[in-house]
Amino acid sequence: MNQTMTVGISEAQASALRITLADGEEQANIFAKLLKQHIEGIVEGDPAKVTVASKIRGKLGLHSTDPEALVTLVFGGDGITIKDGFDADLDGRITGPLKLQTETLIAVANPYAEMLKRRLKIGVKWSRPLFTAQTYAFLKVPVSMRPPKEPAA
Repeated sequence: MNQTMTVGISEAQASALRITLADGEEQANIFAKLLKQHIEGIVEGDPAKVTVASKIRGKLGLHSTDPEALVTLVFGGDGITIKDGFDADLDGRITGPLKLQTETLIAVANPYAEMLKRRLKIGVKWSRPLFTAQTYAFLKVPVSMRPPKEPAA
């Protein structure tokens, strides 16, 4: 008997990733609300991101310099909590203008080039040097959801 198995993640599994605003929907800053929407969108677009997120443990600080806002993403086994402000014990940090951070996540801007230009700053904890890269990879928009590239002039 030959059976074909389908490997994938169902919508129920995708919704299993709990994304919480620690300060509540009413009190959270706009950056925290945008991150929640972003994470919900990428998980919906690529349900395999649930598995990726479930393997991440730690805290990533995101600092938007324009507009000024600080957010901590807390990755735990059962989900992601988004807090206003920075926790004292961050495992990594990303700093730059909100527009630039968004452009790097959707592959419009190259994060490495922006780091060389000192417009985007990445902070790592020496005991966890790959944490920031691991969480950044999770936050990147799947290729299927990226805007089409414009032809070079």
